[in-house]
Amino acid sequence: MEIEKDLKLEDFDNSDKYIIKVNNSEKFIKNFRNTKNTLFACTISSIETTKTIPISGVNAKVIDYTPAADMELVVLGKSVSLAHPPIDATNCPSPATITRAVVDLLKTSCITIDAGCNVKPKIPHILAEKEPTGDINVGKGIKNSKLLVETGKILGKHLICDKLILGESVPGGTTTAMGVLIGLGYDVRDKISSGSVANPKDLKLSVIQNGLSELKTMTEKASSYDIMNAVGDNMIAINAGICISLAERNIPVLLAGGGQMAGVLSIIKEISPETLTKELIGISTTEFVYNDPNADLQGILNQIGKIPTYISKFDYEKSSVDGLKAYCSGSVKEGVGAGAMATYAYLNGLKPEDIREYIEKYYYEWYNEIL
Repeated sequence: MEIEKDLKLEDFDNSDKYIIKVNNSEKFIKNFRNTKNTLFACTISSIETTKTIPISGVNAKVIDYTPAADMELVVLGKSVSLAHPPIDATNCPSPATITRAVVDLLKTSCITIDAGCNVKPKIPHILAEKEPTGDINVGKGIKNSKLLVETGKILGKHLICDKLILGESVPGGTTTAMGVLIGLGYDVRDKISSGSVANPKDLKLSVIQNGLSELKTMTEKASSYDIMNAVGDNMIAINAGICISLAERNIPVLLAGGGQMAGVLSIIKEISPETLTKELIGISTTEFVYNDPNADLQGILNQIGKIPTYISKFDYEKSSVDGLKAYCSGSVKEGVGAGAMATYAYLNGLKPEDIREYIEKYYYEWYNEIL
């Protein structure tokens, strides 16, 4: 399906059927109602803790390959680092399939930012950090988060776009986001979603408490950088820097994700509070995260500020593919920019069935070897 480039705003009024708006700012979302000079950037990274503690729902055998394989699918239409795109035990495909559909249907430009992947993507990418996030269980998440924020700011100064959709693929990243938010004093213990049906909240909390206890032995009053260094991840620091830099350039950013991007917002609020007053940063996620009965994304965002929030509907219960229906039962939920890319798609003429039918068309081709 090709979208005409000269369609007018009023042609897309039915997008409200597919996007739930909270703390709505029409001024903000109007920036994304055209496809001209839009850039999708996705920051990908690994976390060493996931090698020894199952804080991520991703299979341990493929966890190092997942971020690379996700963005290979988005850019190439196939994964190269793995024989097929990431898929979970319920045959629920990676949310990268959603982003791939939008990128292909709307011909959206995209870049990959490597923030420390154990397996480097086999596509052109920007290397922002060579080393992966460390072991947050012992309070050694990031070596120098302040430097990574500055790296993000530099990246932001050189991204060529009129508007940015900023995503992530970081297995274990809901735990690091939870760690940063708890470290900063937010009430999030039962509010952050998970990529798996069974959210291992107690295990995540135990890891975070271990990491923060190590921090307390080193300093009485921890800064936001100290907290990131202990229990944060590289993506949070780099994406925060990118947002701050783009806000300085008056370029709007739609953060793509749930709890992990709430972590990014909390850091922006700490180190550059004026950035969130400019109405240049919003957040968008999927209905699967927003309606998760075991989480409360809005409860987190309300503590940070009045952030323009957008929730994309998918109607996956209508799918002919059981793997897509698994999203409705709590599998995967979000990642690789899926929620925000769907919001962007609906603002520019696509409907949920366009994305669903695209994925159904390629699903068995992508996963033929294992289904």
